[in-house]
Amino acid sequence: MGVRRWPFAEAIDSLSSRRVLLFGGKGGVGKTTISAAAALHFSKSRKTILFTTDPASNLADLFSANGQQPTANLQIEALNAEQLYDKFLKENLENFLELGDRGTYLDKEELRRFFELSLPGVDELMAWMRIGELAEENPSAMVIVDTAPTGHTLRMLAAAEHFQQFAAALESMQEKHHGMVRQFTRRNVRDALDDFIDAFEQRARRRREILTDPKRAGFVPVLLSEPWVVEQTKRLVEEVRSDGLDVPLVVLNRTAADCDCERCRQQEKRDADARKSLTPLSVVDAQRSCVPLDTTDQIRSWATGGQRAAGGGRAPTRDTFEPARRPLPAARRLIFLAGKGGVGKTTCASSIALQLARKHPQEHFTVLSVDPAHTLRDVFASEKPPQNLAVEAIDTRERWRRFRDSLGEEIERAIGALAPKGMSIAYDTDAMRNLVEIAPPGADELFAIIRLADLIADQAQRGIIVDTAPTGHFLRLIDLPKTASEWVKEFMRILLRYRELIPAGSLGEELVHASRALHSVDSTLRSQDCGVIVVTRPERVVIAESKRLMDGVQQRGMHVTNIIANYVTPQNDCKCDHTMRGYEMEALAQLGQQPIMIERRDDPVTSLAELATLVDVVAR
Repeated sequence: MGVRRWPFAEAIDSLSSRRVLLFGGKGGVGKTTISAAAALHFSKSRKTILFTTDPASNLADLFSANGQQPTANLQIEALNAEQLYDKFLKENLENFLELGDRGTYLDKEELRRFFELSLPGVDELMAWMRIGELAEENPSAMVIVDTAPTGHTLRMLAAAEHFQQFAAALESMQEKHHGMVRQFTRRNVRDALDDFIDAFEQRARRRREILTDPKRAGFVPVLLSEPWVVEQTKRLVEEVRSDGLDVPLVVLNRTAADCDCERCRQQEKRDADARKSLTPLSVVDAQRSCVPLDTTDQIRSWATGGQRAAGGGRAPTRDTFEPARRPLPAARRLIFLAGKGGVGKTTCASSIALQLARKHPQEHFTVLSVDPAHTLRDVFASEKPPQNLAVEAIDTRERWRRFRDSLGEEIERAIGALAPKGMSIAYDTDAMRNLVEIAPPGADELFAIIRLADLIADQAQRGIIVDTAPTGHFLRLIDLPKTASEWVKEFMRILLRYRELIPAGSLGEELVHASRALHSVDSTLRSQDCGVIVVTRPERVVIAESKRLMDGVQQRGMHVTNIIANYVTPQNDCKCDHTMRGYEMEALAQLGQQPIMIERRDDPVTSLAELATLVDVVAR
C-alpha cells in the first residue's frame, strides 16, 4: 500500500466508526492541537470526551481563551491521578487487604501502608484505567485521548499488563486460602473474594479489549518531518502495534504552507522525504498555520482549511518586544534542562555539556537523560563526545527487571526457610512473587534518582547536566526523593520479616542505597549547587505552561537560573514567518523577564561543531 495524502478533516472522518482514538508522539509535535481539532470535529455530531493523560496538559489554555466550551456535546477532562487512585482504593482496598492477609506473610496494616502510599507511576496506571472507564460509561460517545509524550505513553499502554499481574497476584493469594480449606475440609469452597477477583479480571480484560479492537479503537501518531522525529515515530508505531493497538494512519503536522519562498520550498522537500520514509503507513498532512493555533476558534478554522496561508495575521509592530541575544552563565554543578516536550531540552542540554567539557578539558562532565524516550544518544551517534564528557541514558526498565527478579528470588528462599517441613509452599511463593510484579510502571524512575545520587557524590564530576522528561513528569521526578522514600521504606520493612534468612548484600543493600540516595538528592536539589534552566518556545500556550513550571520549581525550594526561548522564528522573506514572528514576540513578553533567544534553524543540527554554537555558554 502506497502513501496516501488526505485532507485533514476527511482523514478524521474516516475514523468516525471508532469509540476511542489516542493521539500520541514526541513532545512538541502538536498532539494537543490535533486531538483538540479531532474533538471539535466529532462534537459537531455526537457526544465527545476529550481526555488528556499529560500531567502538564495545555488543554485548559486552549479552551480558556474562548471562555466557554464550543459545543454542548464536548466534555473535557484532565487526568487527576491522585483523585482516581483514592477512588480505586476506596472501591477495592478492603478486598485487597483480606486477600493479602490470607495469602502472604504480611498483616493487614503492612499491606494498608503499602497501598496507601503515593506510588511512583500512578499517573500511567490511572490514565489507562480512566480511558477504559470513560469508554464503558459513555457507550455512544467518542473518546479522544491527548497523550503524554512517547516514553510515558508507552508506559501507560503497558499498564494493561500491570493490571493482569495484579489479578494474578490476587488469584495466587486466594489459591493459598483454597489449598488450606481443601487440606482441612476436603472440599472446594468459593466465597465473595472469588467473585471479586473474577470481576476485577473481567473489568481489566474488557478495557484492554476495547483498546486492542481495531473496530473500536486506534492509535494515531503525530509527527513533524524532522529526521529524529520521524525515526522515533517509526519506533513508536512498532511498539504500539506490538501492544496490540491498531495504527490506522499518522498525521504529518506543520507541513509546508502555501507560500512561494525558499524556506517553504525546503520544507516541502523535507515533508516529501518524511512521507517516503513512513511508507507503507497512510500519511495525512496537517498544514502549517501562519497564525498561532492557541484558541478553539482558530483550531476549528484551520482544521477545515482556513487560516493556513501566508498573511493570515498581523505583522509585528515597531515597539514589539525583542528578547536579548546574550550568553548563558552556567555556574551550577547540577543543571536541569526542563520544559514542555519538544521545546529542545535535549539539544540545549547537549550544547551546554559539550561547551563546558571543551572549555575545561581537565575536568569531568556528564550529560544524563532521565526521559524514558531517550534521544540524547542520537545526538552523539555520528560523532563521539570529548573524552571528558560522559553521555548516559539510563535503561531504567532493565534495572527494574533485575531488581524485581532479585526480590522474587530472595523472598522465595525466605518462604522456603519459614515453611514447616512437609508443607507445600507453592502458593506462598507465587503470591509473594506476584505481589512484587505489581510494582507500578513509574517505579523504574527510582534508578534514575539513584544514578543521579552516585554522580553527585562523585567529587571528580565538575558538572552534571540533566536532560529531563516533559514538565509534569519532571516535577514528578524531583518530588520522587520525598514520595518514594516511604515506598522504599515499606519494602525494607517487609524484608525485615526475613532479616535472618535473606543474605547480606544484594537486595537489602540496594534498598538501603536507594533510601540514602533519595535523601542525598533531595537535599542537593534545594542547594546552591543546583539550578533549573527552563526551555520554552515563543507560543502563548507553551509560555503559560513554562510559567507554571517555574512556579512549581520555586515552590519546591529550587532555583530557576535562566530561561531559553528556543525555536524563535527568524526575520526573513517568508510572509508566513513574518506574521508568526509578530505573535511570538507578543507571547515572549508574557514571561515578564528577558529570555535567552535561539532562532529556529530550518536544517537540524547534525554536527557537534554546530551543536556547540546553539547556546552560547559563559563558563566559570
